[in-house]
Amino acid sequence: MESDRPFREWPLEQLAEQAMLHRADARVLAGLAAEAARRPGVRAKAVHARIRQMQDGAGPLAGAGVPELREMLAAAAGEIARLRARLAAVTAEEAGAGPHRRVYLTPDAPAWLIAEVRRAFRRRYHPDSQPDPSRRTRAEEVFKRAEAVFMAIERTKQL
Repeated sequence: MESDRPFREWPLEQLAEQAMLHRADARVLAGLAAEAARRPGVRAKAVHARIRQMQDGAGPLAGAGVPELREMLAAAAGEIARLRARLAAVTAEEAGAGPHRRVYLTPDAPAWLIAEVRRAFRRRYHPDSQPDPSRRTRAEEVFKRAEAVFMAIERTKQL
């Protein structure tokens, strides 16, 4: 093992798979067990316990536990698929919201409210109102982005 934590960036499922593939290599199992022990969560504790059983010779070496590991990997794959679908839905929802959402408005907001929110953004984020140079830079960035959003809202209202 070249570094002190060679497996730290591996997903938990990959640790379990590598343990199954290298169950005869005590050095690899020890590294995998150490990394699984560092991880939080119930699944990490279960993988750690499985690897410890492999080290002791009472685990998947005898054929016991392989269905459970496969079931756990299938559940993890299902969870990943659900999370990806949820992320895609949120991204699509935000993409369809238009520029209004970026300044905390709804698309049906009246013109007077848009003008008031724009004034509030200008008062709060105008660079000249910030005495600290680091805050001034950040305020300038936010101010420019907000002005661009308000210009986009104006263009959509004119159409």
